[in-house]
Amino acid sequence: MARTRIYKKDGTPTPFFWSDKDGNDLTSKTVYKKTAEGVKKMRGVRFDASKQVFRKV
Repeated sequence: MARTRIYKKDGTPTPFFWSDKDGNDLTSKTVYKKTAEGVKKMRGVRFDASKQVFRKV
């Protein structure tokens, strides 16, 4: 499972990432967040990797 970090528009990293295990659809990726307790799957949000934006589900 390759983790791809999500960056802000100014180039600073965020605690969010998406994984390539979700398939080849770049327009709807599941978002995960690294926390002190571990990795958590975010609900209610998907990531459009082709446009580099979050979108609500």
